[in-house]
Amino acid sequence: MDHVSPPDARCALLNAGGTRGATLALGLTLVAAQGIGAQATATTPPATRGGDERGALRLGGGDDVALTLGGYVQVDGRWISGAASRQPDGVLLRRARLVFDAAMPSGWHIRLQPDFGQGRVLVQDAFAGHEGESMVFRAGRFRPAFGTERMQSSSTLLFPERGIVNSLMPSRSFGAQWQWTPAAWRVALGGFRTPIGSDAVPVDTDGDVDLVTGSGHDLLVRVAREFTGTGYMADVQAGMLTGSERGTVDAPAIGRVLSVAQQPILAFRDDGTEIGTVRAAGRRTRLSAGGLLGMRAHLVAIEGALLRQRIQRGTTLYEPTVGAVAVRVARVWNADRLRSQELLPRSARGAIEVGARGGVVSAWGEGLAPLVTRASSTYARTGGVAVSWLPSSLTRLTMAYDLTDRRSATAPHEHALLIRWQQGF
Repeated sequence: MDHVSPPDARCALLNAGGTRGATLALGLTLVAAQGIGAQATATTPPATRGGDERGALRLGGGDDVALTLGGYVQVDGRWISGAASRQPDGVLLRRARLVFDAAMPSGWHIRLQPDFGQGRVLVQDAFAGHEGESMVFRAGRFRPAFGTERMQSSSTLLFPERGIVNSLMPSRSFGAQWQWTPAAWRVALGGFRTPIGSDAVPVDTDGDVDLVTGSGHDLLVRVAREFTGTGYMADVQAGMLTGSERGTVDAPAIGRVLSVAQQPILAFRDDGTEIGTVRAAGRRTRLSAGGLLGMRAHLVAIEGALLRQRIQRGTTLYEPTVGAVAVRVARVWNADRLRSQELLPRSARGAIEVGARGGVVSAWGEGLAPLVTRASSTYARTGGVAVSWLPSSLTRLTMAYDLTDRRSATAPHEHALLIRWQQGF
């Protein structure tokens, strides 16, 4: 992804112009929700074409095309102390997304998902595809089927930000993906291309906004298996995303390892010179494995990921490895947990969900020390707790605290307190 200004736009406070734009977008979003909600019929909308976000309100379209609109708004209060790259505390419009779906009875569908969060307008998803009885195909810009927590919609997560393993996951990419779903199996194959030389910054708020574009491609293979029984659902998956990435001094194409508060833990040197800048230089492979066990009230999940990438500094080649593993648990009262991890409160009192998580991330390889910045750490561990109140399935108020312990003389401890209000429609 291209470098953006300011560099840490993900967590930067909204400037005056951005605030006006974000406020207008938020207002339009809520007005659309109210206006269309009044027109929504009692019929059940068609099945979601895409899976990772859901359209909820039926717009009509007749017998040939079913049009639906969904979306959600997330407003964060963020207080972060001890971060290596300090960012101001305050209130952030984290996400403000609309999800437009157009689906035909034959299975063809189109998805458009604009995002008005963080003081800018981006198109997160834009793809077309076909969904059959046991096959799903899509082409365009979307999130590759890779990882466990990464594949869960942010609107269903307990913690405001995904865990430490998310740093090693791919961002939304341009490409095509085919998924075969016989019975309880899901097999996904795909090919993706790095955006090259685009004037439009392809920022993904679920990825690293400081990652710049290079020239590369990835091939995806993922296999998952679902197990269901009386009162429980389990899902295990393993995936590989392998290809090549080549950067330049102006566009190194090297990502960072970020904490769960989206602060840099490990960053490679980038001074804009041929001798000092670390840049991608060929082969890159990501591996992922994980699983979760979901019951009516409980959730237990574990996930690990590995990233190995060839890089270059000056004329010397290196191939460091970064690995991460995370565990999360959750318990909900007065609600039922669906297979999508969405919670449905059983009464007007709403539901309470509490949870905890922990994880470690480490980087290793010959000659790694001179390749990273002085403020970086090659090892860190994280832990956190969260509590959520859901007065309805569309509204969530969350408070979460995470502690990151870095093996570094610079800001070794990071404390992050996040409060989130989320409203869907």
